[in-house]
Amino acid sequence: MNGTSPNGTSPLRTSAATAAALATALLVAGCGSEDASGSAGDGSRGDVDPAAQLYRVQATVLENGEHGPQLCRTLAESMPPQCGGPDVVGWDWDDVRAHSARGTTYTDQLELVGTWDGERFTPAEKPKPAGDGGGPGGAEPAADFDTPCAELKDGGGAGGGKDTAGRQRLLDKAAKMPGYAGSWLDGDVVNIRFADAGDGGGPGTAESRLRDVWDGPLCVVGAEHTEEDLARVQKRLDKEVDGVLTSGVDPVRNAVELEVVAATPELRRELDRTYGEDTVRLTGWLQPVA
Repeated sequence: MNGTSPNGTSPLRTSAATAAALATALLVAGCGSEDASGSAGDGSRGDVDPAAQLYRVQATVLENGEHGPQLCRTLAESMPPQCGGPDVVGWDWDDVRAHSARGTTYTDQLELVGTWDGERFTPAEKPKPAGDGGGPGGAEPAADFDTPCAELKDGGGAGGGKDTAGRQRLLDKAAKMPGYAGSWLDGDVVNIRFADAGDGGGPGTAESRLRDVWDGPLCVVGAEHTEEDLARVQKRLDKEVDGVLTSGVDPVRNAVELEVVAATPELRRELDRTYGEDTVRLTGWLQPVA
């Protein structure tokens, strides 16, 4: 991946998640409501019993004099190590290679499979060493920052891409135009999305207006949601969903990225019903096992 947001940073914003949030049940408004037939779910094939749903997670387990075994997303580099997270029910230290320091017992990173009741994790299988983070329970692959305009791939298109001042004028103008949906860089190529703002325009009209301030490599493509709309969705999610770890507006995917403690199937369905499919891209530290 060689792309960045125009200010050189990742478009994903890290929220102020704390250890207490890791142990909080995940609830969204109306998530547990029943449908017209009187049964929970979305009317599709039979839902998995939440109590039987398995989750996979990569984590450290730590126990000290203040609490029993807990899942740790990150381990503080202190002596003894410290962390906080959901309690682990039925944990057996004999199943793992453990370390001890000053009354604290902890593991290396493990891959665990078990059930989640909204507050506690119960292992259903023997723990095993964690992988490289790219498998189940690891981070979702990053967005593809390659330009969507085929004619601009591999350095094609007009010159002028090194004009930093001109590029900033372009971005400033684009952000003020109706329907603006975000931008990102792919090398020297500036990529900008625009949603239909109801003014009879579109990507083509937007590009012609932007050419007044920029003659460098430019790719203007459509979008379903404006950046302003997605920012409102993100703000609402940060308020209504407990256990949010990170959230951000992704201009490449034209969606809100939301990472929570456990990406439950119920929460995923509720987000799709409320905001439309693919508007919120949900990931979880605890990932459902299909």
